Amino acid sequence: MKILRLTILVITFIAITHCGYCANAPEVVTQVDGGIASDTRNAINALNKTLCQSMKDNRPDVMMNMFVAEGRDDPTLEASVNKTYEQLGQLAKGTAFNMLHEYLIDVKGPGTAMVTLPSDDGNKFNMSVEGGKGPLFVSLLASGGNFKDLILCFVYLKTKEGWQLFNFNCGIYKVDGRSPVQWYEEARKMYDKGWIVPAMQRMQLIQTFIRPAPFIAYDKEREMLDFFRAGGAEAAKRYKFPLKAAWVKDSPTIYGLDIEFVQNKLAPVVVYVTKYPLARGVPIQEEVDAITSRIEKAIPGITQMTDLVVYRAFTEPPLDQNKNYKYRTVPSKVR
Repeated sequence: MKILRLTILVITFIAITHCGYCANAPEVVTQVDGGIASDTRNAINALNKTLCQSMKDNRPDVMMNMFVAEGRDDPTLEASVNKTYEQLGQLAKGTAFNMLHEYLIDVKGPGTAMVTLPSDDGNKFNMSVEGGKGPLFVSLLASGGNFKDLILCFVYLKTKEGWQLFNFNCGIYKVDGRSPVQWYEEARKMYDKGWIVPAMQRMQLIQTFIRPAPFIAYDKEREMLDFFRAGGAEAAKRYKFPLKAAWVKDSPTIYGLDIEFVQNKLAPVVVYVTKYPLARGVPIQEEVDAITSRIEKAIPGITQMTDLVVYRAFTEPPLDQNKNYKYRTVPSKVR
């Protein structure tokens, strides 16, 4: 699955960290959404609209001119902005973005502070912010109702010239209506049922959009990563590949598992070696259907959350990462 992630990281005033507050952490004043003065919110919203319109009009020069001076002095900025606008292309024209959250953050004094921010589903975001630079305003705008929903993150810095763009990111916010935390909660339930492999496949998906922006992390990120690491190690011990599908004629060999979306449904992918030619015909379809008929016993849970298993049939083990192997993709219905 190809995940869109567009990032501009020009100035490193903001960075994420998993450590707690330092002993001499500066004071932090944070205002959220309606708690922010309306004149400030209105000023920022006008900037947001200008930037969103510039994406639809393919005018990267607009974003360039809105950056803080230190950003504009970066020799790599223009190429990065141009590439971002090129990648957004028609996507920006056809996507409506609505305000998700607004944060006004003021770190008073030097030093770095961890800032915890509410999100829309009861979870929290974490940012570490360096003080002494002036107030920051973070706008999160998200699309809705799409299979892959995007999130725009605009970060503004209050300067002598007023609010100026400090950082920007466009990434995936939700897949199939679920945030990374919601996918994680589903994976935990599957794991508790003993469905370790499909649980870890969902965690594999989460890694592709685990943060709404590189400098913003979910409060549960460390918990999610630890779960993925421990569950992956357990799965590797329990399920040894290559695995013989001994219940099928000629005992085809399964070499690994993957996941992909088929018609917007997450499906397990079984990578295996067949003795049949890859040309279209009945034998391989019959073979993969036979594998599907009992694969649940070999890998519990793999067919519990789907009505389709996808097979990649190879004629030789695909073990050399530098070699391009021919294979045939064959779907198999779960009965």
